[in-house]
Amino acid sequence: MIRTGFATTKGALVRDILYPKETKFQFYEDSIYFVSAMALIGVIGFVCTLPVLMSQNTDTSTLIDKSLNLITIAVPPALPAAMTVGVAFAIIRLRRSKIYCISPPRVNVSGRISTFIFDKTGTLTENGLEIK
Repeated sequence: MIRTGFATTKGALVRDILYPKETKFQFYEDSIYFVSAMALIGVIGFVCTLPVLMSQNTDTSTLIDKSLNLITIAVPPALPAAMTVGVAFAIIRLRRSKIYCISPPRVNVSGRISTFIFDKTGTLTENGLEIK
């Protein structure tokens, strides 16, 4: 049987490079929980501030401005951009050391690596490999 394209070993390698598998990184899940908790704190602050400002006869524009400021301060809108810039700087620093990354989300995962094993034959390669 003749293999062509992605059915070959080199083709499978190219496919893995072009279309990397999705990774679940605990940091991203935790960051979603963090942003959700901060949003909840902002909404609670909004609800608590609203009656106080209304009792002081604050005009409507100031009332809306001060109340919505709590949500904006609690959940920083630039957080995703800051995380993206951090990964971009990490990739630039790696590139200076001649280490190239084809998948930026893998940069965060690579910081947790303590042991790296090269498996030329493929005998060790399997999902969930653990070194004890």
